[in-house]
Amino acid sequence: MVARAGLPFVANRFYHQCMTHAMRLLACLLVLAAIAACGGSGTDAPRSPVISFSSSACKKEAAAKMAALRTFDLMAIEDEAGLDGLRCVAWKRVGASEMKLDLFNFDGACGATWLGDVAVAADGTLELHIDNPSCVVARCGSCLYDWSFDVAGVPSDQPTTLAIAVNACADTQAPVVTTVTLGAEAQGIVCGFAYYGALQAEAVDLGTCGQIGMPCTGAYLCGTGSPSTTGTCAAGLACGDDGRSATELLCLVPCTTAADCPRTDVWSCQSGLCRPANPF
Repeated sequence: MVARAGLPFVANRFYHQCMTHAMRLLACLLVLAAIAACGGSGTDAPRSPVISFSSSACKKEAAAKMAALRTFDLMAIEDEAGLDGLRCVAWKRVGASEMKLDLFNFDGACGATWLGDVAVAADGTLELHIDNPSCVVARCGSCLYDWSFDVAGVPSDQPTTLAIAVNACADTQAPVVTTVTLGAEAQGIVCGFAYYGALQAEAVDLGTCGQIGMPCTGAYLCGTGSPSTTGTCAAGLACGDDGRSATELLCLVPCTTAADCPRTDVWSCQSGLCRPANPF
């Protein structure tokens, strides 16, 4: 460093020391700024628990549904047979802390491009966020979708509470939140009836009114568009309500015991009809 002209030796030495300390301080500040920009201290920053997320296309579009059979694989549900008309959460635990989750037949806006994220609340609840960041939707009502998450950092030896938040446009509306607690088992599935509005839209578009798990012929969009407390179904099925409204009619399997139902892990025999065993 060059001596500053016009200063006595002691002053020059003091000046040099001050400048040296100033340069060191500046270097430290630059290092701290770089660390902050990278997310904190020298240790690894906390990672998002999401390993992967995937979404099916809108399932009421016949072409999209056929394409999904070839391009979209559920992670925890190995067989969709017997799940018609149901909304389900299925899980599969892998190792000590990984969990694969399928959200089957969940409803959302048509035309949305869904992204998934996960957070862990202070009470340990696993918060699954399914958002449409662009807020762009099509004017075709509701669709049913399948969404799959692969999540890290979930203890495998205890039940897991999920808070599932679906939001088609965070700028204009609050999310629709569904809470469900999953057992500590290595693998399982819980189901309730799917959202009726999206289910009937799918039945009309795919021509499945009156089929198992779908709205009865004569009910709402599967009829004249008006509410009805009666309807008809394909042979071997009976028309009954979904337990939420007397006019939300579905084609259900008659039963004497749970063995008569499409599958015993999600259905039970209730008052002569197969209904979800553990609805949420």
